[in-house]
Amino acid sequence: MHVSRRTLILGTAAGGVAAWAGLPSTAFADPLVYDSPEAFDAAQAGYLASNPQHNEAGLYAWGESYFLLSLLRMYEAHQDERYLRTFEDRARHVIKTTDHARGVKDYAGRSGQAWRTAGNYTAGHGVLRDGTGNAAVQLRWAGIRSAESTATVSNVANGTFDLVLRNPATTTVVTLPAVSLDPASPTYVVTAVNNAYNAGLRWTAVDLRDAPAAAPAPAATTISFTSQYYVFAVHTGMIAFPLARYARMVLESAELRRGERQEFARELLDAAASAVEFHDPEWVSRPDGTGDYVWPKGAPIPFDGTIQPYNQSQGIGQVLVELFRVTKQPRYRTRVLQMLKAFEPALRLVDDAYVWTYWPPYSQLYTGFPKTAGISEYTPSYPASKQIEDLSHAAISTEFVHAAYDAGIDGGPATDVGRFTRTFTKKLIRSATEVWYRVDGTAVAVPANAVQCARWGAYAEQDLLVYQQSLRVYDAVQLVPVQGSHALGIAYLNWGKNSGWRNK
Repeated sequence: MHVSRRTLILGTAAGGVAAWAGLPSTAFADPLVYDSPEAFDAAQAGYLASNPQHNEAGLYAWGESYFLLSLLRMYEAHQDERYLRTFEDRARHVIKTTDHARGVKDYAGRSGQAWRTAGNYTAGHGVLRDGTGNAAVQLRWAGIRSAESTATVSNVANGTFDLVLRNPATTTVVTLPAVSLDPASPTYVVTAVNNAYNAGLRWTAVDLRDAPAAAPAPAATTISFTSQYYVFAVHTGMIAFPLARYARMVLESAELRRGERQEFARELLDAAASAVEFHDPEWVSRPDGTGDYVWPKGAPIPFDGTIQPYNQSQGIGQVLVELFRVTKQPRYRTRVLQMLKAFEPALRLVDDAYVWTYWPPYSQLYTGFPKTAGISEYTPSYPASKQIEDLSHAAISTEFVHAAYDAGIDGGPATDVGRFTRTFTKKLIRSATEVWYRVDGTAVAVPANAVQCARWGAYAEQDLLVYQQSLRVYDAVQLVPVQGSHALGIAYLNWGKNSGWRNK
């Protein structure tokens, strides 16, 4: 359905609200005015109640990062330094809780100036021991709830045993009867587990022994799994972006660039640069002038060894933009330009608006790959995944694009902010109070997803309809803000109402 601009401006909320079930009930005496400082105060209180202390469950990447950016957008919207003071308080905590500061390590033994994670984001390992108690085989689940995986050994007899693999994310139980620790056996347990792998059952195994050979069967037991720690480039990007942006805002402003604030800006600049540098080994430049971040093969994560999706590379790309603006170092600009050029193959023009896919069209996940390709250890094969990008993940990409545009980095078609604006106004808008889930105008966005549309708020500079529609969505949902992304959405509503782009 095509909705005219006039319909959107004059339309009521009734149709959209009636169409959505399960809306959250408001916790406030009066409905929030979502583009007001008071609404942001409520969002701030709601978010801070979660009190995140580290990123091991992704709370910094998908909560604190948004909250930090929201404070900067509120400062741009209202020029009130209380938002900067709150930012500074939170940012101090963030840089004091890097892996290096906490004395913790990732799967490779690194303790960097970044923030590791585990849980639903990484693989879980369980160790199958032989009958003498020595570690023999590493069992792995590369999906959500990895730490809740179990492997049960039973029916031990004549050098063989039954192995049952369970993970609560799936109802499918994998039962492998009469398997053996002997690599020469037709029922070698490593081969049996790896043969059970498919895209929905992410079980794999590897022999831990220096010289795998026949060994006494393990004792009957249930093996628990442990989530592995990994530092995702996108997590680093999301967290470091507001740190670098603050540094640039302060160091470019004669009014803000003074005393302790100037010193802190330089400290955050160094922190952001160090965090980005941690991921340099993952960066791959190609002869055609494009580049992406690539997950290292053998890293304990789903899709190790493959090109990362656009939004994940671009999540760190937005930090590179800010680092270039402050330091003027060409290497940052070069990498941003490579990302922008890599974005072009996916940008399909429909009604003068951009539509694109989650995975790069040249990536292994987009085309799919068989086990024989040897691409990934934790995901040995995977079917072609050509899904269109969704509005929430797309907001990371559009933030990156607008940051590059603001920096004067000409990425050609990939920095055509007018076309990205029309993705919102022509494709995402479903009705006067609703948005679509995917950037091609398909799939219904439930309220929890719909409110993420406000994170496209930077494009209100190009068309106020971005702000107006996002406000109507918030009013229809009657959101009770508790997440960092809610705070950022409300900050962008303030930013759009007050033309915050004049102060960026």
